[in-house]
Order: sequence, then structure tokens, then C-alpha cells
Amino acid sequence: MLSSAALHAQSVYKWVDENGKVNYSTVLPPEVANARSHQRLTSEGLVAERYERVRTDEELADLEARRQAEAEEEAQREIEQQKDRLFLAAFPSENDIQRAFSGRRESLLTERRAMSSLREKNRERFGNLVEQAAAFERRGDPVPEFLVEQIEQQRFTIQQANERIAASDQRLESLEEELEDQLARFRRLTHSSG
Repeated sequence: MLSSAALHAQSVYKWVDENGKVNYSTVLPPEVANARSHQRLTSEGLVAERYERVRTDEELADLEARRQAEAEEEAQREIEQQKDRLFLAAFPSENDIQRAFSGRRESLLTERRAMSSLREKNRERFGNLVEQAAAFERRGDPVPEFLVEQIEQQRFTIQQANERIAASDQRLESLEEELEDQLARFRRLTHSSG
């Protein structure tokens, strides 16, 4: 009767080996203690405690890296949520977004008109200089060096103006895309359909 009570009070361990076989024993083999997950059972066969196997340094480093990545993702989500709150505070309606972009658009258009006007003046001056050079050539005289330099300078200035106008056009196009993105963002955040 005493041996039955002692056996009844002994711990029973349960684990699954590398072949998938479930094992029970009153003695936990040393190779299982740290290398495998196992359970200590009560005398009624219920789980009293669960023991996870000891993780390797590599597994611990991997686990830490995953935790750190999750923490960074969470921090990034919080930043994005803060940006969204600020966006909605700055633009309570789609009309507010339209007005802000309208101001930026008008500024770009003003810059483009000024550049176009300057380009036209440079083209006119270029045409006059070319006409002067042609007059020299019609008379059979060499074109003075200062005139050649002025023509080249005007050509370069016109080329720069063309590049700046093209850049303005690109910024205007990008502005329209940005406006569409911001309107879509507003609709997403406010669950409106526009």
C-alpha cells in the first residue's frame, strides 16, 4: 500500500521523441530535459506543468530579431497614424485639399508663364542677332566674334528656358498625381466616396 502511494505521488513525464512517438516515464532522460518540450502530469493524468525546450543561441537571436522587427513595424504604424491625424486636421474636407493644391498649381503656372515670356524675348533677341550675322555674311564680311558669342549665349539661354519650362510641366503633372493621391488618402481615412 505504501509503494502504491509512493508510485501515485511520483511525477510522470510526457514527451514526443524525434520519431513522433509519445513517451511516458517517471524519470525524465537528461537528453529530453533541455532538448525537447515536455510535460509533467498529475496522478490523474492532467498537465501539471509544461516545459519548453531550451532554445539555441541562434534561435534566441532569431526570436529577438523578430521581436525587434515587430516593434519597428508597430512604431512605423504609430507614425503613420499620427501623420494621418495631422493630415485630417490640416484638411478637414476635400475642398481644403483642392484649395491648397490650387495655390501650389497657380504658383507653378505663374512661374511657367514668366519663363515662357522670358523665352520668347530671348527668341526675339536671338532672331535679331542671327539677322545681324546674316547681313554681315550677305555683304561678304566675316561675322564679328562678339556677335557669334551673343548668338551662342542666346541659344544657351533659350535652351535653359526650355529645360525649366519642361521641369515646370513635369512638376505640374506630378502635382496633379499628388492631388489625386491626397484625395484618395482623404477618402480612405474618412471612408467617403468623393
